[in-house]
Amino acid sequence: MSTGNLASPRRTAFAAALLVALAFALGFAEFVLIGITPAVAEGLGEPLTLVGDLVGYYALACAVATPVVALATARADRFKVMAALLAVFSAGNLLTLFADDYALLLVSRMLPAATSGTLLALALTYVPDIVAKERVAAVLGLVLAGFSVSSVVGVPIGTALADMLGWKAAYACVFALGLAVSAALLPALPRGSSAHAAGAAPTLRSQLRLLGDARVLGAAAMILAGVASTYVFYTYLAPILADVVGLDAPGASLVLLLFGVTCVGSNLLSGWVADRFGLRALPVVFVTHAALLALLAASLPAGVVGIANILAVGLLMYVMNSTVQMLFQDVARADYPSALTFSASLHPMAFNAGIALGSFAGGLVVNAGGLLATGPTGAVLALAAAALALMLVRMTAHRNAEGPVDASRVSAAAANELE
Repeated sequence: MSTGNLASPRRTAFAAALLVALAFALGFAEFVLIGITPAVAEGLGEPLTLVGDLVGYYALACAVATPVVALATARADRFKVMAALLAVFSAGNLLTLFADDYALLLVSRMLPAATSGTLLALALTYVPDIVAKERVAAVLGLVLAGFSVSSVVGVPIGTALADMLGWKAAYACVFALGLAVSAALLPALPRGSSAHAAGAAPTLRSQLRLLGDARVLGAAAMILAGVASTYVFYTYLAPILADVVGLDAPGASLVLLLFGVTCVGSNLLSGWVADRFGLRALPVVFVTHAALLALLAASLPAGVVGIANILAVGLLMYVMNSTVQMLFQDVARADYPSALTFSASLHPMAFNAGIALGSFAGGLVVNAGGLLATGPTGAVLALAAAALALMLVRMTAHRNAEGPVDASRVSAAAANELE
């Protein structure tokens, strides 16, 4: 399906742009708290670490809900699922504007968290329906980049709004953006199309078999540890910049912006690493990441040196992404053909689980040892990711030694899934 229901090239480009905007809105809703944690804690009269834990709760809800909702709605009308989830997403963001205590704030953030991952997955499934075949890969990349760019633009915007008008102004912006994108996107999406390829929809049992593969589990564990290693520190980046580095509000916003730019660079580096080196590069990447995180304890009080160290951490933050996405898809194509769509949900699931683990660990570390202890703690987790990456390299090398995948092997896998 190329431009199917959207025959006009102009309407096609508009719909594709709206999918990118949706991905940005989803990332904005998730990451904006990182830049305004101190303001929210002060506004609610709660401890900084308790508010910081909301980053982890949001990510944990997203990690749990994404595969569950994706599997539960696999046979439902895609457009209706998209509309319903967008309504819940906006309702949660609106409820945040009325949150005057921690309990209501927690509830209000869990609503968009439960929908975010599935909304992003659904957005990706619409791309082949609204653009020509030769444009699919490029537009998919733009949609995924929209989510990452939200940390570049969204976090500093939220921080600036909180500084000028209070922390709820940041969430008012989140709500307004989500509502505007939803109102424009739904009329632009094609109706009556399906995320499934021709043929019977995959069964729950056939999809879940993917989770029994050691390579899949190893990759998911590696993502979890790798992401957690950064988010132990990143969750508390705003107070670190203020209390340890000694920056004022404009200076902290600038560093947050630069950190986001390095994260975009990390995404670009990720593709280059995947093409040139693949999995064998990841143990080296994670060991380097561990060294940079360990150095933060000494470099952060040094001002400019600490900021350079922070940006170096950001540059390695997403390097694993392209490699692990390719691994999940290759494993699914070769051995679990009916689980191709489900395999796409594993990366965001593991990634958000890593955010949750990192932010919760960060809260414990800050309470016990202060802000400077976050870097060395992240280094330990990065070393765990390096060990898992090395194990994964060996597993895949052993599997590849068995010979290349051919059509008969894929057919046999498909037949086995139907048994």
